[in-house]
Amino acid sequence: MPNLMKLSVLTLAVLGSQFALANEPWSQDRQWLLGDWNGKRQQLEQQGYKFTASIMSQSATNLDGGYNDSNTFENAAQLSLGANLDLEKIAGWKDTTASLIVTKRDGNALTLERIKDPRSSQLGNAQEIYGRGKIWRLSQAWVKKGFVDNTVQVKFGRMGMSEDFNSSQCEFQNLLLCGGQLGKSIGSIWYNSPVGVWATNVKYQFAPEWTLGLGVYEVNPDNIKTESNSDGFNLDMNNVKGATIPVELAWKPKLAAFNGLPGEYKVGALYSTAEANDIKTAGKVHDGKQSFWINAQQQLTNKGEDPKRGLYVSFNGVVNDKATTFVQSTQQLALWYKGPFNSRPNDSIGFGIANYVVNDRAKDKQIATNESRGYYSYDPIASDYIPIQDDELNVELNYTYQWSPAVMLRPNIQYIHQPAGVKEVDDAWVAGLSVKVNF
Repeated sequence: MPNLMKLSVLTLAVLGSQFALANEPWSQDRQWLLGDWNGKRQQLEQQGYKFTASIMSQSATNLDGGYNDSNTFENAAQLSLGANLDLEKIAGWKDTTASLIVTKRDGNALTLERIKDPRSSQLGNAQEIYGRGKIWRLSQAWVKKGFVDNTVQVKFGRMGMSEDFNSSQCEFQNLLLCGGQLGKSIGSIWYNSPVGVWATNVKYQFAPEWTLGLGVYEVNPDNIKTESNSDGFNLDMNNVKGATIPVELAWKPKLAAFNGLPGEYKVGALYSTAEANDIKTAGKVHDGKQSFWINAQQQLTNKGEDPKRGLYVSFNGVVNDKATTFVQSTQQLALWYKGPFNSRPNDSIGFGIANYVVNDRAKDKQIATNESRGYYSYDPIASDYIPIQDDELNVELNYTYQWSPAVMLRPNIQYIHQPAGVKEVDDAWVAGLSVKVNF
């Protein structure tokens, strides 16, 4: 069993045993599992040093359907170690912060093992924490400086793209229902965490509710290699193919239509200067590619005196370059209710639907390739047959049990229609469990 999987199992075992013991380490206002180090942790934070350590474990088992309906259980996990530095407190640098995060992923994906046809390109995943290799990575190493009363913020260093653009909530275990959408459909030029790249961006808050952002991020295939741990710490730019340049406009109103409750609405676009192969015509190369997106999140109701309790809704949509991308578009709609019970004010119930739409040109190419090999219908066995891919629909219902700020459990049930977009593969039902522990 890989070391990180052992750590996940050990963490769960400790959780199980400690719940039966004295409740001081497990009080529901406990910020960190390992405590505040006799006050030293809070003292360090007041001095500008905030250290973080957490593990996210996501398990999944197939209940019915999928390409292979033989029941199995898979677990994937990520360990994160980091430090957030307030350089104004530490060094007197006004409005300046820095972040350093190292991550390690491990485990296996149920979607790859059971749900999708192994001959088809992957679309969704029942465990969003899986991906980008089972290696250590330098995920963040950046400095951010504020100017003009912090209305202009400039950030430089190693970072993931969705830290500052196309970012969204992650209240779910399913991949397409968690976070920004671009990395799920154009992963060759848009690198989400845990991958970090050399980049710089600037955010300008030109009005109290409005912010405009612009960034430049390297497109470097060496950053997504997964052969060894050294690949996760690649700092050279020898293989840079171009740059991804996003621009995003964000609006954070408190609309009277929603009783003054907060919302956030974002529209964005990107252009990549890296050469891109045509999705249909072999040998045809384009000078770049573009994508467009919209993110919207709104609190609809509130409950009691806690402003965070109530019903929330979010919508995320992406439209990609039809000439060069396999996934033409994605859509995500999610609802979650924070604090459904007075006795559980920090818990939540979530329901989400998300959809991948495969490019018609990619399907046409798959059909033509199969016909050239003598296949005119689905072949469940032939290794050289390419399954024809269409839309994939993902649905998740979950309950988030927030025992304390230090411990979260999220049991969930997922439904996957047309896994990997292949209509001949049975719809799948998956049971999952996410566990996050902040040490």
